[in-house]
Amino acid sequence: MKKNICYIIVSVLLTGCIYPYTADIEEGEVARDLVIDANILLGNTSYVSLTYLQPLDVGKQNYGFAGYPQATVYLEDENGQQYNATGNNGNYQLNIPETAGGKFRLTVNCNSQVYRSDWVVPVAPPEVKDISFSADEDNVYVKLSMQDNGSGSGYATVQFDEIWHFHTDFIRSYYYNEDQNSVGMLIKPDMSKYWCWMKNKSPLQKLINYSSLGGKVDDYVFHVFSRSDGRNLDEYNVRVKVWNLTPEQYKYRKQLEENASIGGNLFSPEPGEVRGNVFCESNPDARVFGYVNISRVATLSKTLPSTYSKWHTTAILTEVDQEDWPKYYGMGYLPVEQMISQKGGTVVGWGHARCFDCVAAGGTLEKPLFDDEPVYIIGD
Repeated sequence: MKKNICYIIVSVLLTGCIYPYTADIEEGEVARDLVIDANILLGNTSYVSLTYLQPLDVGKQNYGFAGYPQATVYLEDENGQQYNATGNNGNYQLNIPETAGGKFRLTVNCNSQVYRSDWVVPVAPPEVKDISFSADEDNVYVKLSMQDNGSGSGYATVQFDEIWHFHTDFIRSYYYNEDQNSVGMLIKPDMSKYWCWMKNKSPLQKLINYSSLGGKVDDYVFHVFSRSDGRNLDEYNVRVKVWNLTPEQYKYRKQLEENASIGGNLFSPEPGEVRGNVFCESNPDARVFGYVNISRVATLSKTLPSTYSKWHTTAILTEVDQEDWPKYYGMGYLPVEQMISQKGGTVVGWGHARCFDCVAAGGTLEKPLFDDEPVYIIGD
């Protein structure tokens, strides 16, 4: 028996958006409606995500799992130059030179069908004027100023990544002898993994509508963190990437974001209103959803010293009875430093490795470089 099933489009690497679509499908049948989402940034590693529509009630009904799309993917320019993507299981990447020009279109060969995007002209980026910082009593605000660089777009996407120097909550001054089940004091505190570097790429790309601002944006807050955060301890570096969108691209992504927002109406507007710029060339009746965006990128980096630091630790050491030392040691704990005992007096408190070992806390001893990694898209 056929049933009307509400579907969602989930573009795992790029959009993080939910898109409703009602289709007739037999119970036990496998859906094959393809979703293509490509964010092509010239001069950067770019990503193409292929997924299938999935029923919202897949856990309650016997609808088959479509699996991961296996495809060959490439981008071509109007002169016939072809750029082949690498990857599998629906996740593909490719590198297009920043100097590449003209129009481009994406081709996806999947399930014996040929899917293409419309021909797309890369959108010129805005001019990033400055990254600035300010703070109130509790938080640090990272702000962006930019202006249109002649594209006349008025719509942009902002993504950032960051690198900072931090230290752990404690310095370990004791060691544990497993053979003797005893604790002893180190000759000198272990500072070897007290300071580390941390790198983070924001999982969000923010949409900005500055079409009504005269093509200029001043002090747009794109990141906030606490003044007690480890980012304030010594050196904080942030790199922002900005690229413009066409009005159609912005409308498409904004509509998906609004459909996915908490409390929004997942069933409005009708699916046909935001189908995107992709189609099935080999079968015009085949359903396909998604958008191929091609843009040039503006980049700017800035360093913030520890001007706004109000760091304090909220970590707490654990008082452990000697008979439990082997168990805690096996869970990655070590004796760290003296603490006030709940029974009176002082004892050596135990802490997990991440409390005194910055590598265990996710850091690196050498300062990393900014690089390109997959990200999600969401509106501001």
